[in-house]
Amino acid sequence: MSHLTEHSPPVRYYQPAGLSVLFTPLPKGGPRPVLDLSYDLGPEHKLRFSAREALGVPEQTLLLALLGLAGEQYADRGNDAVVSAPDERTVAGRLWSGLYPDGGQGMPQTVMVRTTWEALNRRCGTVSGGSTIEMRKAGLRRLCEVVVWEEHAGRRTTRQSFLLVWVEGDDRQIHLALNHRLASVFFGGQYAKLWMTERLHLGTDLAMHVHAFLSTCMRPGGSLSIGPDTLAARVWPADHDTAPAGTKRRRRSQLKAALDAIGRLPHWTVHWEAGVGGAHKAVIRRSEGRGVRDMTRPAEARALVRVRGSVDLPVSTRCARPSTNDVCSLFRT
Repeated sequence: MSHLTEHSPPVRYYQPAGLSVLFTPLPKGGPRPVLDLSYDLGPEHKLRFSAREALGVPEQTLLLALLGLAGEQYADRGNDAVVSAPDERTVAGRLWSGLYPDGGQGMPQTVMVRTTWEALNRRCGTVSGGSTIEMRKAGLRRLCEVVVWEEHAGRRTTRQSFLLVWVEGDDRQIHLALNHRLASVFFGGQYAKLWMTERLHLGTDLAMHVHAFLSTCMRPGGSLSIGPDTLAARVWPADHDTAPAGTKRRRRSQLKAALDAIGRLPHWTVHWEAGVGGAHKAVIRRSEGRGVRDMTRPAEARALVRVRGSVDLPVSTRCARPSTNDVCSLFRT
């Protein structure tokens, strides 16, 4: 079981990763589709993610576990957990060169993580064993194979990097580095707050997927009204609009069950209201039960002082605040 508790700090989640469909619930068995996804950061600024295999919910759980570890290790180790160019440390240098095929000159600093397979399994809510570790390795390989293309149309520039890079050191530990976009949440960038204790209480991949999406687009204290078909089109963007009526009914039922499961979490409420034409909408509220102490621990403050020389508390999430009726801004892929 995971050692995480209700008092564990939240994961800082890069918003485009949560608002895009970088991770999707995938059918059990069979070949995975190819990953080819674009996300608009601005009118002329785009991220494109590509890999030979799409990423499922277990890969999202693994990434969130790594982001949680990254935040804690950056808080505890300060500059020792930061990687930049040039870096004369052997492992850090290997990680940096792996992240950026062109050498990464001029790229922002990032964060590296040191861990073990057993610790990762606990973070993901599973016990360690040979088959579990092999499954975790397969998920980590998929994450490390994702190429991130950053395109500035106005500047006519394209930059290639990887989502993650992984090496195993002589100390028998796993060493990883995050793409600078993921790591920007530790250096003043926008982020969403997601609690792994909540995620691990949910019983299905679909509920975890929806929880991550809602945690990204809703601040604590916020609310959102959304219809099942609108949410289904976001979860299954490739074919929901053209899916057979029976498939749509099944998906609505699965989403209702997922939302009801989220509504049973301590800091969430979900109730259903009749909308126009009798269609029902889920009214979702996320409470403010978790305060700023969950966001910035004393050790984290000390690390920020060591790295940046000053600290402003509390750190704002600066999350997007969609209206309760218009969710168009959530689907920017």
